[in-house]
Amino acid sequence: MSAGSWFYVERGQAVGPVPFYLLSQMAAEGRLGANDLVCAEGASAWQVAYSVPGLFQTPTAAPAPVASPVDALDQLAAAQGAPGLNYGGYQYAGHYSHPHRGASQQGMAIAGFVCSFLIPLLGLIFSCVALSGMKRSHNDEGKGLATAGLVISIVLMSLWCVWVGVVAVAVRRF
Repeated sequence: MSAGSWFYVERGQAVGPVPFYLLSQMAAEGRLGANDLVCAEGASAWQVAYSVPGLFQTPTAAPAPVASPVDALDQLAAAQGAPGLNYGGYQYAGHYSHPHRGASQQGMAIAGFVCSFLIPLLGLIFSCVALSGMKRSHNDEGKGLATAGLVISIVLMSLWCVWVGVVAVAVRRF
């Protein structure tokens, strides 16, 4: 496993292939950290460097593991031309979607929900703006409130229109 050519990650880019002795030399010089990701040419799984036998010559205590596979995948986000990116059983498909990417629209969603009871037209507008912002930023915080505000606004506006129609018919009869 320690022979052959290897890829490593440097500044978010996959670099290589390089021979194992060069990878080992980089580790000895401190240019390759124990938590950096490496992958043997032809292999489909990336692994942290300290787990490769013979890469670090001096026996040391195992360093703290990488914070999470998500952090490791973020390092590989820009990597191109590397072997199939597979880390910890997760097949990397060229992008990683964070649950909360862009700016939160939760404030607008809350405003839409509250206004839907008081001023339904304003609630409708705020809820639509919040849902549109969530779609653009890929951040779904407050989506339930925005959706509820939208539905409540539509229902209350519909009831208001029916009430105005009934009043108009009643006034016309007199």
